[in-house]
Amino acid sequence: MYISEPQPEELSAFWTRAKVRSKLAEVPGVMGVTDVVSVEPPAFTLGDGTRSCASKLALLVVRGQKSATSSYAPAYDSAGLAYPKVGDLGILLDGDAKPVALIRNREVVLIPFDEVTSEVAQAEGEGDLEKWREAHERVFTEDAHAVGIDFDRSANVVVEYFDVMYRVDTDIA
Repeated sequence: MYISEPQPEELSAFWTRAKVRSKLAEVPGVMGVTDVVSVEPPAFTLGDGTRSCASKLALLVVRGQKSATSSYAPAYDSAGLAYPKVGDLGILLDGDAKPVALIRNREVVLIPFDEVTSEVAQAEGEGDLEKWREAHERVFTEDAHAVGIDFDRSANVVVEYFDVMYRVDTDIA
């Protein structure tokens, strides 16, 4: 089953808590407000678009077992989208489209798919390199076909290493 759209009021409430609890609201800026806290970051899920995969990967992030994610660079190129960059914030959703964590990219690298190492697979928290390649080739092939291109094992993968700035499970009611 695929993931539904998140509820805007839930995202807004999460963002309000996250920017305070992660101390982003304390970053000085012009007129006391920075772009970082004035604009709600995008919300997204990790994985193949299914609820079960999104929930599994979100749990790995919350538990500290996943500190990276990757995507197929030619899909960005074909869609005319910019690559993620260092400092990007995002609201991570689980498979029920509920916000679970605020993450920020600390490093972004481009690596040819067939040169991805076990260190990337380990940072993604999803098993060994062969399991990573099998799972990601399937997902990247789907991503490529969605924008009208073929998957190429020599093409670049965008690897985003991130830090968890805030987790909803750390809230005290």
